[in-house]
Amino acid sequence: MSGKDDTTELPVEIGDPLAAKIRDSILGVENLRSENHRLAAEIKELEVANLQLESEIQSLKLTLEQERAERRHYHSLANGIITRMDVVARTVDDVVRRAEQDVSRQRRETPGAKLPDVEAPSFAKMVEALANGHKKAETLVNGDGAAKAQAVA
Repeated sequence: MSGKDDTTELPVEIGDPLAAKIRDSILGVENLRSENHRLAAEIKELEVANLQLESEIQSLKLTLEQERAERRHYHSLANGIITRMDVVARTVDDVVRRAEQDVSRQRRETPGAKLPDVEAPSFAKMVEALANGHKKAETLVNGDGAAKAQAVA
């Protein structure tokens, strides 16, 4: 708008109600035009902000889907590791059980001979401790107390 509004400076005769109504109507139309321009500019600003927000939403949706895919991948990987560790635990427990049976059989066959006790750790206990959320699980290696193996969760 220009700095000076001509309609507000129109001389109006005090006794002419029609001229006063025309002047008020012109002022009302000008006010509506200025408000219309202001609202149109605000609509444009809101449309720009809306486009930016929609773009951000799409970006966040893509990021979320990528993180979900990564989580599924690591979950699958963890399941595979758990399965393999279970197989290893069973194998270790089976070897220990066979060794205990062998020592027991040797003691029966040669009762006078001194055979060492078999104290092998249970690998399954260590895996269970890790799976149950313990921070550390320690187990003795070779049953002699000198060397320790640690697994950190």
